[in-house]
Amino acid sequence: MTKIRDLLWAMSPMITINTISGIQPFSLEQGSSQRKTFFIVNCSTFAVLFCFTSYLTISMPLHIQHFSPTLDLSAFVKMIWSMFIMTSAALSRCMHLVRKEQIKRIFNGLAESVQQLWRNGIVCYRKFILLQVFLFCLNTSNFIVQIWKSIEIVGYVSTDLCNLPMMMFWSSIHLEQEMQFYNILYLLSRCFRSMNIKLATLTSVVTSDNRLHCGGDACVLRQLCRLKLLQMDLYKTHRSAKTAYVLPNILLIMNNLLNLSFILYSIFDYGIFSLKGRPDSIVLYSSLLWIFSEFFIVLSIIFVNENLNKEVERTEKLVIDAMLKVEDYPVRRELRLFALQLLHTPFRSSACGFFPLELTLFTSMTATVVTYLVILVQFKGSE
Repeated sequence: MTKIRDLLWAMSPMITINTISGIQPFSLEQGSSQRKTFFIVNCSTFAVLFCFTSYLTISMPLHIQHFSPTLDLSAFVKMIWSMFIMTSAALSRCMHLVRKEQIKRIFNGLAESVQQLWRNGIVCYRKFILLQVFLFCLNTSNFIVQIWKSIEIVGYVSTDLCNLPMMMFWSSIHLEQEMQFYNILYLLSRCFRSMNIKLATLTSVVTSDNRLHCGGDACVLRQLCRLKLLQMDLYKTHRSAKTAYVLPNILLIMNNLLNLSFILYSIFDYGIFSLKGRPDSIVLYSSLLWIFSEFFIVLSIIFVNENLNKEVERTEKLVIDAMLKVEDYPVRRELRLFALQLLHTPFRSSACGFFPLELTLFTSMTATVVTYLVILVQFKGSE
């Protein structure tokens, strides 16, 4: 029996990982009672982990001696860094439960759009998903190595040492959420590219003398109406995705601001990447790889969002060019309505309106990181 090669099939490797984490974008294929049981177990597990994380976050300032024998600036930096990562990532995961059904509707709607516009690219997209899974597993292995090396340096497992595993655990789930958002933008850009190809073909027919041989104005109007409906479906998917992933996006940007600030500060203070005053190269490189993975996902989201905006702009240009060239009133009227629809459905992504997910974000990040770095270096000099 031949498998149905749809979006669910293409994303199945990533969905398997998401299911274990409890953030699967599609409904499970089992019966409703099994889904309900799995959901209850998943929520109970994460409730316990969230309570334990909250306990670690509150008790961390009371056990700051674990980081350094002296109460220096590096101890405060690591404490603030760890507390923010744990609380932000755990909060992002809990908010995901609240929007669970909305996210499933987003991917179900996206699956229908992909089936109509980008069916031929499903096989290549599955290979791209496998590459993402490999990178995610590589990042997870890095977390395991960092936890193992930290236990080896400290020499025993304590409550304080649980901060690192919990921080890495919630960071992995946060990374999965951002990979979901990246794939939504990627699929939207591919759907728009396919729609632009169809629109360019239709435009050449509308502006040529062979329109009557291709079914006449009625056929052209039907295809334009279909493309309008598809564009509106893509816009609704994009708008829902912005709402569902607004908290993970803003936390990802803030995490990267702190990561870049502290990693540059480590040039002046090597104590950030040391446990009990003992620097270790494996811990250092593992931490750098983890920071790079978070920055890499930001880069990926920004570039795929830029690509999506370019495809949307190309759609607008094709519609306007066709509207200026066509002479038949019904077709021109439909093209004018399409242009108005594109004007009122912008595809702009941002982190809660604070950080636009565009290339200009790097300018703001650079200015913020430099400001934080100057403040930290001044505090370091005053010790």
